[in-house]
Amino acid sequence: MVFLSILGPMCIMAVISVIGYIIAKNNEITKESKQLLINIMLNVAIPCLILDGAFKTKVGQELISQLITIFIFSIIISLLGLILGWVFARIFNYSSSNARKIAVIAGLGNTGFIGIPLCAEIFGPKGALLAAAFDTGLGIILFTVAIALLQENYRFSFSSLKQLINPPIISIFIALFIIITDIQPPQIIQQLNGMLANLATPLAMLYIGILIRMMITQKGALSISKLTMPISLKLIVFPTLTIVLVVFTNFSMMVKQVIIIQAAMPTMTIAPVLLARYAQDEEMGVKAAVFSTICAILTVPFIVFLGSKLF
Repeated sequence: MVFLSILGPMCIMAVISVIGYIIAKNNEITKESKQLLINIMLNVAIPCLILDGAFKTKVGQELISQLITIFIFSIIISLLGLILGWVFARIFNYSSSNARKIAVIAGLGNTGFIGIPLCAEIFGPKGALLAAAFDTGLGIILFTVAIALLQENYRFSFSSLKQLINPPIISIFIALFIIITDIQPPQIIQQLNGMLANLATPLAMLYIGILIRMMITQKGALSISKLTMPISLKLIVFPTLTIVLVVFTNFSMMVKQVIIIQAAMPTMTIAPVLLARYAQDEEMGVKAAVFSTICAILTVPFIVFLGSKLF
């Protein structure tokens, strides 16, 4: 894995985030407009990016095996991330309620909004498809174990499982169907899908820039002292442990690289929504998502460089 191969895309994403910040500074960003941007990302851009990978990737048993491998590995390391986040929070004397929130902040990353577009930029359509498999595994843990963890008096509900049925998840199953059957849609549909897929990266980073502006304008201190430990876990400790794990596997180089990049992603963008709904602490979610994303501009290339030295 070449250091410069990820440094370039990360710098481009940083510039787009700055543009998003400027837009938010000079224009009023309402909850409705922010939600519209999220909906376009989740319901159009990301699904099209996943399908673009299926359209442009050579079909073969090896690809199916790689997708299954990454999916299973994602579930394992997502669970490990939650466990380690909770354990470290308790070691650092965080309360039980804060430990649960920190476990989610430190254990689960932004593998959809940033991870899929980034892997697409570095590895092409196949990279996006492999990254989507990772995001699917993480999504299952997010809407089951993580939501249960955030609630003190959790009771199982099928309504939480319904959230697993969303456009990105549906698109990866459609992609698997295309790969297995080798059925390709008309060229004009593939071209349209490709144009919409190209929206993923700029929209994701514009949204991050908007979040940064909104956080700065919030009342109250911007101290991140309480988040230093979970952000360090998310961006340094956990990705390093993931590198150690994949070093001892016989996965292909691209599979290893995608797993490491996804493990190095900052706190997920929907953390504010989850913490507001299930833990009544939107502020912690916003700060964790924003500060970890800013730090990730430097830490992700470092983790990639570290991984390249060990392979």
